[in-house]
Amino acid sequence: MRIITTALFSISFLTGIAQSGKLTVQQAIDVALKNNQGIKAASFEVEYQKQLKKTSFDLPKTNITFMKGQYNSYAKSDNNVTVLQTIPFAALGSQGSLNRSLLASTELKKAATENELVYQVKQVYYQLAFVQSRYDLLLQQDSIYEGFLKAASLRYKTGESNLLEQATAETQRNEVKNQLRRGEADILVLRTQLKTLLNTETLPEIEENELSEIKLQELPDSAALTSNPSLAFMRQQVEVAKSQKKVESSKFAPDLLVGFFSQTLIGTTNPESGAISSGNDRFTGFQVGLSIPLWFVPHQGRVKAAAYNQQAAQSSYQYYQVSLNGQMNQAIQQFTKNKSSLEYYRSSALPNSELILRQSGTAFRNGEIGYAEYLIGVRNAISIKEGFLQTLNEYNQGIIYIQLLSGNK
Repeated sequence: MRIITTALFSISFLTGIAQSGKLTVQQAIDVALKNNQGIKAASFEVEYQKQLKKTSFDLPKTNITFMKGQYNSYAKSDNNVTVLQTIPFAALGSQGSLNRSLLASTELKKAATENELVYQVKQVYYQLAFVQSRYDLLLQQDSIYEGFLKAASLRYKTGESNLLEQATAETQRNEVKNQLRRGEADILVLRTQLKTLLNTETLPEIEENELSEIKLQELPDSAALTSNPSLAFMRQQVEVAKSQKKVESSKFAPDLLVGFFSQTLIGTTNPESGAISSGNDRFTGFQVGLSIPLWFVPHQGRVKAAAYNQQAAQSSYQYYQVSLNGQMNQAIQQFTKNKSSLEYYRSSALPNSELILRQSGTAFRNGEIGYAEYLIGVRNAISIKEGFLQTLNEYNQGIIYIQLLSGNK
């Protein structure tokens, strides 16, 4: 039933994409998480550690020896079978703790990889939306300059203007055409980047035809960093180092030896009955012992190295934590700056840019202003609109970065 449900969900999901032909940002994220090779590699690492977890109680090979000959008397047919097993002290707990720490580490590494991938997809997605919106603005500018060129050519033919006005109009139109070609190239580059992240065969198209503002419910604080999987991974590395030190320390302890033997003692007399043993009589017993290390220098070196490794992991974690705090504070400051700038554009600059475009066009057509004044007005209006798009893009990219730092929660 679970397999059928999953299959139906996948079919409905893919059908939804196929019907629209364009990806929403969430659909792009879902496709990337499913197809990206980096995520698949991280999943395989998790499965690898899950299998290694089974080695927590790992015993060395059992020794089985067979001995035959004159080891007890003149009888040449005596034989002895001995089974001996070594039990390392590390197998009694410390190795299991290390394996559990390593498994948790790989799971957090996968979460960090997913968090980074989600960030990259959203970053490229909204950058593509920005570039496409800027391209649309260039089309608007191209239309304005196309009309300006026609008007200038007509004025030149009727003798109302000189050749300089026509040449200026043609130059402006050609410059915009060049920027449009560059914009097309930028769009293709970003679509290719998104294709790589999604690991798809075709170039994806996004649903965002016009750059929109990402809504942020509330600004996160330093406590939000606890959800950052990269920070959790660094913290887990400290636990891994601690477990590794315990494993190395356990090697100081003696290994346990347990064994069992069965042998013949041909010709031996039973002191109670006086019977003499033959090859059919077997004598059994057990062995218990300790395997004690006599040369401690290598063990001491490994324990000290593990201790330094633990200190290094702790220092790396603390440094990364401080670094993330600094990045979050900078990101919030940048967000505040961009938000203020957006409010300025929406409340004042954008309405004025539309007014400038309308009034400049009307005045130029009526002959109230010359081409120089008209071009200045158009450039100012377009520059304001482009500045708004640039600020909106920086605002969105700032939010995406804040979401990365807070674990995309």
